[in-house]
Amino acid sequence: MSLFTLGIMLILFEFFYQPDYADTPVTQKTKIIMSTETAIDTFPKIKLYGYPTSPFVLKTGCHLKYKQLPFEFVPVNPITREQIKFSNQQQVPVLSIDDEWKNDSSPIGIWLDERFPEKPLLGENEAEKETIIAIDNWISKHLLPARFRAAIIWDNPWNAIRNGWVLAAAMHEAVSIPWYLRASWPLLVKRADFLKRIVNTLDLDEPLWDMHERLATELIDHMQGGPFLGGLSRPSLADFSAYPIIIFSHLMGLHGRNVYLEKAEIIKWCKNVQS
Repeated sequence: MSLFTLGIMLILFEFFYQPDYADTPVTQKTKIIMSTETAIDTFPKIKLYGYPTSPFVLKTGCHLKYKQLPFEFVPVNPITREQIKFSNQQQVPVLSIDDEWKNDSSPIGIWLDERFPEKPLLGENEAEKETIIAIDNWISKHLLPARFRAAIIWDNPWNAIRNGWVLAAAMHEAVSIPWYLRASWPLLVKRADFLKRIVNTLDLDEPLWDMHERLATELIDHMQGGPFLGGLSRPSLADFSAYPIIIFSHLMGLHGRNVYLEKAEIIKWCKNVQS
């Protein structure tokens, strides 16, 4: 096994594969239930369907890990999407809890708070909830499209091609993808209508690195001096929306600058989220 393959597998394991039940608020509450041989079957069966490289899927994975909910990650084949045919959806993530399912990462976070209110993702009161949702909307409308821009508009073609191959290799570790599709992955991503629609919402006349510098400043402003976004004392849905976007290129070893990780305030915030 190559060091690259091992690195990819460790990243996927960290995000998606859970250890045995630990002494967490959720499991402490259910210990009596799980004390019999068949008791574990009474705990809801949670499955997260998605691509290991999708920021939306990583966001939902962060929600589940923060709430310390045991779940199974089901990699979805991006070509056939056979794993999510039951949902009649084309996009990921899809989250199922027993016989119910939902898609779209932010509504999934809201649903998780309704089902498992411990360690809330939407704050402790209505004012915090409004702040969190507003920041999450900003991330969806600005920070996320900016991340996809370099994959759709090749300001640096060599980096875009190499990064596409890295992402194809990561996908191949989860589900088998033919070599000719992996080889053409950068071009397939560049032509993806879904990503084009997201990127075209941006002001593409603004130079790429100026955009990232501006968004880094805006992200710091959203921290409001607190350890987490919105000036809150605990992480929220908004933190778990931004975190995978900021840290992903570093974890995956993608080529090109990461303006955000050049900022001391953002590095400190990342460490807070990690903890």
